[in-house]
Amino acid sequence: MPLPRRFGIGPIRVTGVEDDTITMVVPLTRSKFESDGGCSATLIGSSADAPAHWDLTCRSAEKVTINQMTLTVTDITDKAAIIRIRPAK
Repeated sequence: MPLPRRFGIGPIRVTGVEDDTITMVVPLTRSKFESDGGCSATLIGSSADAPAHWDLTCRSAEKVTINQMTLTVTDITDKAAIIRIRPAK
């Protein structure tokens, strides 16, 4: 899902939804990362053919702030997830 450039990240790609967990790939266009301790994140460095990105694993009610965006997983059910994306404070 594409996001406004001001968030400092590229389009989010959901790579899986299973039981109570959603996994996502979030490309970075800036290098700052903040988290409230909710989602598990692994930074993958940039290469010649791909920018740096975060691999995120989140459970329901967890949130993460990346650059200027806050992503909250509001619910996960039956292989579907609802996430709320808004500007970070």
